[in-house]
Amino acid sequence: MEDIIFSPMVIDAIGEIMNISLGSSATAASNMLDHRVDITTPRVEVINAEDFVLGRIEPAVGVEIKYVCGLEGSNIMMLKRSDVKAIVDILLCTETPDEEFELNDLSISAVCELMNQMMGSASTALSDLLGRMVNISTPESFEMTDLDKVKEEHFPVTKGPVVVVRFNLTIEGVLDSEFMNVMSVELAKELVSGFGLDLDSAEEAPAPAPAAPAPAPAAPAAPGASLSQEEIEKLMAGGGGAAPAPAPAPAPAPMPAPAPAVPGAPAGAPPAGEMPAGYLGYPPYGQYPYPYPPYPMYPPQPPAPAPDPKIINAQPARMQPLDAEAKLGPEQKQNLDLIMTVPLEVAVEIGRTRRKIQDILSFSKGSLVVLDKLAGDQVDLLVNGQCIARGDVVVIDDNFGIRITEILQKPDVNELVQG
Repeated sequence: MEDIIFSPMVIDAIGEIMNISLGSSATAASNMLDHRVDITTPRVEVINAEDFVLGRIEPAVGVEIKYVCGLEGSNIMMLKRSDVKAIVDILLCTETPDEEFELNDLSISAVCELMNQMMGSASTALSDLLGRMVNISTPESFEMTDLDKVKEEHFPVTKGPVVVVRFNLTIEGVLDSEFMNVMSVELAKELVSGFGLDLDSAEEAPAPAPAAPAPAPAAPAAPGASLSQEEIEKLMAGGGGAAPAPAPAPAPAPMPAPAPAVPGAPAGAPPAGEMPAGYLGYPPYGQYPYPYPPYPMYPPQPPAPAPDPKIINAQPARMQPLDAEAKLGPEQKQNLDLIMTVPLEVAVEIGRTRRKIQDILSFSKGSLVVLDKLAGDQVDLLVNGQCIARGDVVVIDDNFGIRITEILQKPDVNELVQG
């Protein structure tokens, strides 16, 4: 069937076009499934629609993709139902038993999204290959329980030839199967025409008849000889007549007298008014019409003096003294040593609140007192009743502690004393 409609060259061209387009589809599917996806070289055949059978992919699920721009027609992708279940399980991160799998809205949406990504990449590859924009519609998925009904509703023709392309589909660690693609003969011809292959010239031509043996070559005529029409016909017919005697060659024309040379021109220079052989523009140096003047010789220039080195005056930075004792006098230092051993009372305050006397009298075991700080706020560190720092509460060896995160520079005594 394919030999009658398409020549082997056209069949190979259809397979190469599908190989290029679905090669990019495998990349898109790999990115979406997070598994390596391989699609092998397609196998193209042309069969009658009424003779089409699913074969090894039965029971199958079909996905129809229609071209809305750049091409006319549609592609019908057919996959095994078990392969669709494996793909849906990868996309939805589930493990569904074969007997419980059904093609519901969720699984149809997942399969259509995968086909949309794959055929979108294939359309982009076809756009680059054909040199025009190619767009597709949203894929439509359906179960192929009744093949005759599917042919009537989705096939390009119910009777007549269709192009069937078979692929091997491999998903790493998941499945090793095949799927099919069905398209019309007109769509295949449009793809081949856009590929730059002339269908008329690509048809099978009959084997050429064996060529007749070439006649023995005749003796070449001498230069300057002329042959009559009768002699030419005899030579073309392979006649063995003797070649006519060559006519004498014409005598060469006398050469004109050489023109006088230009005074001062070097030996071998052409005469005045003539250009040297091979002249393409300016005459060669020193030949015509007089030698070019020599280039002027400039005295050598002394080298430029090296720039003076840049001097950087580096000095140590002057830092302010950090020790407070440096600002104290001798007597103040002695007084400071005296008070270093004076103990101070350090307390941590979580928060405060104000209550009336009647509220305090109503306190009992289990009463709740809400403080003025939120959970997670920093607590205050008090020294003799004055807040000097804030920090976070920590637990060290079953004891509470405080990690200081802020030192107050100017504590507000009035705010802490009053309460």
